[in-house]
Amino acid sequence: MQRPSDQNAPVALKVSEKSPAKAAHVNMMTDTIIANMPLEGLRTVLRGLLGVDPKVTLKLNALATEYLAATRPATTPQFFTSGDLPTACPALFDWQQRYRCLMGCGMGFESMKLLTEVIHQFLALVWPEKMTTQESLMDLFTILDADVVQSVTAVQKELLTVTGTREMTGEEVTIVHSLLDGLVASKKQAEQVGQQFLFERGLLRMQKMEGMPTVTSSQQVLQSIITPGYIQEARPNIIEHVKLGRSLVPRMFMGLWQFSSPAWGTATVSQINKHFRKHVDAGFTAYDMADHYGDAEVTFGQFRSSQPDAANIFCATKYCVFEPVTITVEVVKASITERLVSINADVIDLLQLHWQSYEDKQYIRMTQLVEQDARVLNVGLCNFDTQRMNEILESGIHIVSNQVQFSLIDLRPTFKMADSCRKHEVKLLTYGSLCGGFLADKWLNKPAPNMYGADMTPSHRKYYEMITIWGGWTLLQRLLTTLFSIGEKYNVSISNVATRWVLDHDYVAATIIGARMGISEHVEENIKGFSFRLYEEDRAAIQVVLDQSRSADVFEAMGDCGAEYR
Repeated sequence: MQRPSDQNAPVALKVSEKSPAKAAHVNMMTDTIIANMPLEGLRTVLRGLLGVDPKVTLKLNALATEYLAATRPATTPQFFTSGDLPTACPALFDWQQRYRCLMGCGMGFESMKLLTEVIHQFLALVWPEKMTTQESLMDLFTILDADVVQSVTAVQKELLTVTGTREMTGEEVTIVHSLLDGLVASKKQAEQVGQQFLFERGLLRMQKMEGMPTVTSSQQVLQSIITPGYIQEARPNIIEHVKLGRSLVPRMFMGLWQFSSPAWGTATVSQINKHFRKHVDAGFTAYDMADHYGDAEVTFGQFRSSQPDAANIFCATKYCVFEPVTITVEVVKASITERLVSINADVIDLLQLHWQSYEDKQYIRMTQLVEQDARVLNVGLCNFDTQRMNEILESGIHIVSNQVQFSLIDLRPTFKMADSCRKHEVKLLTYGSLCGGFLADKWLNKPAPNMYGADMTPSHRKYYEMITIWGGWTLLQRLLTTLFSIGEKYNVSISNVATRWVLDHDYVAATIIGARMGISEHVEENIKGFSFRLYEEDRAAIQVVLDQSRSADVFEAMGDCGAEYR
């Protein structure tokens, strides 16, 4: 990629004619901060700034788009070395950063163009006759595969309009087909030489785009789905179940939101499917996903539809409206159809609705139309507050669930939501019950983490701020000590006790535990959450700590359930 000769020189960006002149000026002392702060620190500060005002995000995207346009490379660099065993050139990682930025700015088609260049150079490589998945480039190609998935998500977002999803232009169709053709050619090439096809997830995701031709999955992947890669011993299933609308579901769902970003790790389809199968065999048969969680729907759908016990595997997905849209019968039907195509099914077990702007009351109409669609078995909400949930219920719509955050640190559902759930017989599906991983043995007797450390994610920072408002690190240690003592009695972990405490609320149907399918799994640990019960003395010990907290301050600072996303 072509670079300016002076890497530290500022890039001149055009300023809108309507913008005041001061918008282009940066105070010299402020610029000193920008020029000298470590990159990770600068990123942390910027993320914090984005949380101050939604308009900052819009301006960041606009300026980033201008920067990407101003620095567009004139030529395509070489991504791989030549020789007996190709390796990645530094230019590939620069190129990857660029197309990921394009995705983030909503320029999905532009990102696909750059990815197509990578695939074309990949096709020109000459590989050794025998190459195992342990060799150096395999992990890189798994990441590139995940990037293809993300580019499809960016394209779908780019196609959204106020009247629904628009049709692609002729040029856009050409861009998509060019990438798809490259993936298909790569698949054929791999089959001809007897090697593993490295872009299975990306190809599957692209196939699900409207109007794209389907390609049969490789026999290798199908075989890995049908035949588990381990021996599962027969054992009694101790996982509790609950009635949720028309369905009977386990009280622990596996959450697939980690599919939304390669930052959480990447895996091949066969690795992912082996973990899916292990969870199902253990009794974890319910999965939570969304239309914007990368290829979660597609990968899950392909797995489930290939299983002999597919009817026993429960799919909870989402219909999320983040941008202004005019709700019509056609728009809602099209979205439901898209979900069904993605999960490879005729019926959605649970469709959860998220609506961004409460000022626009169309969320009631949307919920009515979803309820009227026979292809949706159960209708739920996601991150709705009590007031708006009540509005929907009082309009005569039947809602079975609301997915919200709930933990020993975040007690917001206990303030208003609980009474409404009991009154209307709505159940909560809870996430964040382990407070971003802070309610775990690993943090017992440990000092407060450095929130600016490289290993701290935005999720960590979010929950740490919540802990600070709730009572601080010292009080958290008292809570962890109490949970550890209770766990010792039952031979379970702090996380098990924290989850059990949430499940013991009568208005909670299930907790959602994040699952990094194909990367790591905690099946045995999660099962232990159902091996014991909390007695009155246990709950009383926990309550002693909670009484010292400022849980009401959390409610006051963050608002009712879901307010942090608005």
